[in-house]
Amino acid sequence: MASTIGSALAGRDNSLNAVRLVLAAAVILAHSWTIGGYGDTIFHWIGANSVNGFFALSGFLIAGSRLRHDFRHYITRRAQRIFPGFWACLVVIALFFSPLGALLSGVSWDPGDALAYIRNNAGLVIVDREIGQTLAASPEGANWNRSLWSLMHEFIAYIVCGVLLGVLWVRRNLALAAGAVVAVLPLAYVAVPDLDGPAHMVNDSLRLLSFYFAGVLAYALRHRIRTSHAVAGLAAVTVLAAGFTSETLLHAATPIPLTYLLLHIGSTWRTQIAAEEDASFGLYIYGYPVQQLLAMLGLGALLPVWGFALASMALTFPLALASWRYVEKPAMGLRLARARIPMVGPAVPVPAPGAAMAQREWDHHASTTLTVGR
Repeated sequence: MASTIGSALAGRDNSLNAVRLVLAAAVILAHSWTIGGYGDTIFHWIGANSVNGFFALSGFLIAGSRLRHDFRHYITRRAQRIFPGFWACLVVIALFFSPLGALLSGVSWDPGDALAYIRNNAGLVIVDREIGQTLAASPEGANWNRSLWSLMHEFIAYIVCGVLLGVLWVRRNLALAAGAVVAVLPLAYVAVPDLDGPAHMVNDSLRLLSFYFAGVLAYALRHRIRTSHAVAGLAAVTVLAAGFTSETLLHAATPIPLTYLLLHIGSTWRTQIAAEEDASFGLYIYGYPVQQLLAMLGLGALLPVWGFALASMALTFPLALASWRYVEKPAMGLRLARARIPMVGPAVPVPAPGAAMAQREWDHHASTTLTVGR
C-alpha cells in the first residue's frame, strides 16, 4: 500500500531540499531568455510556476512550525530564515556586483548609490532596483535582482499564516479553513483586474497565498493523502497544460495539483542532492545578479540559452553554498527559548533530528516568489 505524504516526509530520507533546488534552477533557466537577450519563449511560465511551488512547499512546512510554537517564537524564526540571507545578498550586490557592472558598462561607481541600495531595500520592499548606471551594458538593464520582490510576499504569507493558525477554531478545523481559503483565493485572483504600480502586489498576494494555503491544506491532510504515481502524473499534465495555455490559468487552476506533485516527488525521489546543505535560497537570490554580469560579458551572444542557463547555475552555486554555510545556517542556529503552546487535536509529529522537513524549514522561499520577467 502506498504511504501517506505525512509518513513519507517525516523521516530523514525525503527530498524536499532537492525539489527546492530544482525549482531555483528553473527560475534561473526562465530568466535566461530575458537577461541573455534571447527574446521571448514558450517556456516563460516555468519561473512563475517554480515560485508557486516554493510557496506551496513553504505552506506545508511552516504550518507545523506555527502549530508547535507561540507567535513570537514562530515569527522570529521566520525572520531569522529570511532576513540574514537577504541582507547579505543586498550587500554583495551593492559592493561586489555593482562595481563590476560599472567597470563593464564604462561608468563610474558611486559608493553612495550602493549604500542607498542596501538601506532602501533592507525592509524587504524593493524600492531601488538599480545602482546608478551600473547596468548600462546589460541587455535587460533595469534591475540588479528581479527575484527579490517575492520575499516580501513570503513574509506576508508567514504573518497571515501565523495569525490565522493562532485562532482556536482554525486550529481545530485546519483542513476546512485552509480548504476554504484555497477555494476562494484563486477566484479572487481571477476576478481582480491586473493592477498597476504598487497596487499590483494585491494580484501577487492573491496568487501566491493560494499556493501557500494549498500547502497548509496538504499539511492538515498529510496523513490521509497517499503517494500515487498515477495521480502525480495527472497533476503534472494539468500543470503543463495550464502553463502552456496562460499564466492566469496556471495560477488559478494549479494550487492543488502543483502542491501534490511536488510533495509526491519529495516523498518518493531518493537522492542525496541537497540532503545536508540547503542551497536553494541562495541559488534563487544570487542567480539574477550572476546572470546580469554574464550578460554584460557578452555570454548570451556566445552560447545558446541552455548553455547560458547552465553556466549561470554553475557560477551561482558556490555563492549559494556560501550563503547557506556562512549566513543562513548560522542565523538559524541562534536558538530562542521555546514557548510551546498546547496542542488542539492530534499532536503534530516532530521529524527526526536532521530531517530535511520542518527542522530545516526554509522557506521562503522562497521564494522566492517571483513573477518572472516582472
